[in-house]
Amino acid sequence: MIKLIFSTISFLIGTSLFSQDLFTKSKPIVYTKVKFEQVKDTAIPNKIVQINLKGKKGFAIEKLVIIEQESARESSYIHFYKANKIIQKILVPFWIRHLTPNAEIADFNSDGIPDLKFRIYTAGNGMAALLNYKVYLISQQNNYKVMSFVDFSSEKEYDLNGDGLPEIIGCSSTNYNGHNYWVFNLYNWVNGTLKSVSKTYDYPIWTVVDFKTNKLIAKNIPVSVRNATFRTLPDEYFVK
Repeated sequence: MIKLIFSTISFLIGTSLFSQDLFTKSKPIVYTKVKFEQVKDTAIPNKIVQINLKGKKGFAIEKLVIIEQESARESSYIHFYKANKIIQKILVPFWIRHLTPNAEIADFNSDGIPDLKFRIYTAGNGMAALLNYKVYLISQQNNYKVMSFVDFSSEKEYDLNGDGLPEIIGCSSTNYNGHNYWVFNLYNWVNGTLKSVSKTYDYPIWTVVDFKTNKLIAKNIPVSVRNATFRTLPDEYFVK
């Protein structure tokens, strides 16, 4: 009998039966949306978009312009404007051909200055069609840093512990015992880079790929298997 109880406890400890409630109880942070505008310039044949931030509370810049580059490698330039002058220019490793219509404004580094986030789909097929660049333009007092990575997630950010610093979600995929799962890791933006906080919240967590809700937490995955999908940084992580 004692041996049976011990075996049962060992099974419970060894599987994902924790208080992982990201998709059931936690609330995402609140965003303000701002629309991308298409720019037509006959002198520049490439795609150009801009965001007008003039009058937007908290921003030190007035306009953001992204110009896609024609090159063997995918790249674009992000220009930051103030008083009709470029005050910063950053080369980034992606095109903007499948850009979402809106960017989202929120404070992702908890410095009281608004930041920007937008997504760019990679235009793959099948499950790969869900892959997207998640791009963050994060304020550094007098300038901005660009941070991006590629994953399957379109999830918002969550402030899980209420400290004002949102948890940024990374999502990859895996297969286990013939079934497909989404794998979620968590990060904070700290001192100019992403820092993993997955272990703080008992992540990574897995959810079943059902193409409907993708919110059903897989609680039958052994902890050792789940922990093997821990990622210090998400795929194609870029910061500049």
